Amino acid sequence: MNPTARKLCLAASMIASRLRIDEVVTAMYSRVQFSQIVLISTDWDRLMDATLDRAGQRIHYRVDGTGPRVVWVDPALGSAAMRPLQPAIDRLADRFEVVTYDRRGRGRSRPGIDMSPAAEIEDLVALVTHLGGADVVIGFSSGGALVLHAATRLRTRIITLLEPAVDLEPDDSGLRERIEAAIGSGEPAAAVLTFYDATGVPPEIVDDLVASPAWDDLVRIAPTLLVDLDLALVDADALAPDRAPIHLIVSDGSPEEITSMSDELAQRVGAALWREPGGWHGVDADALAARLDALLAE
Repeated sequence: MNPTARKLCLAASMIASRLRIDEVVTAMYSRVQFSQIVLISTDWDRLMDATLDRAGQRIHYRVDGTGPRVVWVDPALGSAAMRPLQPAIDRLADRFEVVTYDRRGRGRSRPGIDMSPAAEIEDLVALVTHLGGADVVIGFSSGGALVLHAATRLRTRIITLLEPAVDLEPDDSGLRERIEAAIGSGEPAAAVLTFYDATGVPPEIVDDLVASPAWDDLVRIAPTLLVDLDLALVDADALAPDRAPIHLIVSDGSPEEITSMSDELAQRVGAALWREPGGWHGVDADALAARLDALLAE
């Protein structure tokens, strides 16, 4: 994974929320309780927890709000227990029907027999199909790479990538091998710490994470890092034209090393690119909602 993509993967941490780690952890742990029911989104029920069963795998998802349907795809290590940009998602739910889900092997969606990138792509396609389609599928950071891999099969009006973490060339840093070795030797905590070190997470943030209620969950889902690292490599030239329009969104508060990747990707796939107000690797919630409104009105 190249340096820019590694920095973008930092969204798996709490930094993008612009809140202190203890506030983020408390908010994320207090928000979500899952049920075991299988329901379809309804206009009369603003908030709903549900599951999708496919091929022996149970995927937990949450529906919040009413309006045009937005399916949100988390970055590496993201789940209901630790969801980057949760405040922005909450704000979107005031104007849209927002669907979030725990990706395979994360949160309440326990690991399946198949933990391959292909299985994750199938999960996303199946969820959007199960919901009856979407108005927007939005992938944040490394979640954007997953959305790109599924792009030609998603039933959605538009695809939005929020500062996606992708590699357009093969990575030769050895990061994947180091993480795989740590997991293989029974040291998942070391794998997470290796990931944070490689992505430049400040030591004080790492210390807060290790001491937080979220740490045990982050360690448990450490093997999923391998999937995100594999998904990061995207062949932009192979993206077929018969897909929904792609729009990239970047923050005017993000450094060039982050936004330049979106610039290059936009040129390679013929996508529109929008710069919105925001902080480091995180777009302002109201600006994001307004941009989605404008895109859907086209």
